[in-house]
Amino acid sequence: MAPMRLLITLLTAGISVLVVGCAVMLEPLEQRLLYRPWSADPSYLASVASRNDGIEEVRLTTPDGVKLHGWLKHPPRARRGERFPLVIVFGGVRRETSWMINQGEKPGRWGWLFINYRGYGLSQGEPSERVVLDDAKLVYDYAAARPDVDASSIVLLGRSLGTYVAVAVAAERKTRGTILATPFDSFAALGAERYPYLPVGVLLNGHYDSAALAPAVTVPALFVLAENDNVTPVANGEALARVWGGPYRIVTLAGARHYGIERRDEFWRAVGEFLRQLERTPSVPPGTAMKVGSNP
Repeated sequence: MAPMRLLITLLTAGISVLVVGCAVMLEPLEQRLLYRPWSADPSYLASVASRNDGIEEVRLTTPDGVKLHGWLKHPPRARRGERFPLVIVFGGVRRETSWMINQGEKPGRWGWLFINYRGYGLSQGEPSERVVLDDAKLVYDYAAARPDVDASSIVLLGRSLGTYVAVAVAAERKTRGTILATPFDSFAALGAERYPYLPVGVLLNGHYDSAALAPAVTVPALFVLAENDNVTPVANGEALARVWGGPYRIVTLAGARHYGIERRDEFWRAVGEFLRQLERTPSVPPGTAMKVGSNP
């Protein structure tokens, strides 16, 4: 069972038991069942910057002393002294972010920032909803304060679980746009579809609820959905789009499943088109839906 689906199942069951008197804590369940940090070779991760042109190793320290680690991919066509627009990537479950550095064809003027969640890659600590959101805002603030980054042109890209992180940051920080790849409206909605006989909304009590935050976000958004997604189904992504507070476009990848969309050219074409349109215009046409690509 996919980690997100497993978490919803066990959170629902665990919190149901809590209601009748058994002490079950949310954060330990998150750490063990949802995030499940992905182990990686430290020497490989430490060498990523040296093996790739234009890659800067980034280390951040959180207010509680935890060290976060990641990379900034500088745009290959950046002019000396010129600030560049930036995409900040928030990854999915069990995915250490270095593998995305060289994935796909990225627009040449844009930089890309990849910082691992706590417990992933070389980042210290243990992840949970609360600390991941705090860390994500710290990452944004770090990027916006860099002298080489155009703080008025920061775009957030969230993948799966990271779509919730991206929406939460966009609700509190100034961004140029948001890219949501395989998003969901809320864990409660996902759980209610699987357990209609349980009061899932009450049990989860607003945790991982993108739909509650989305109406306050007025920047343009690109929704990239996978047609055969059985983890965060198309219907849940469309439900989030309907409550988005700004203009949006939906691109559905034909035949795609939840995993592996970053390896598809259609994904990167859609991302590239969105970023180029942001450069040309302040917004994109609202509510545009299309299907691209073919079965892998």
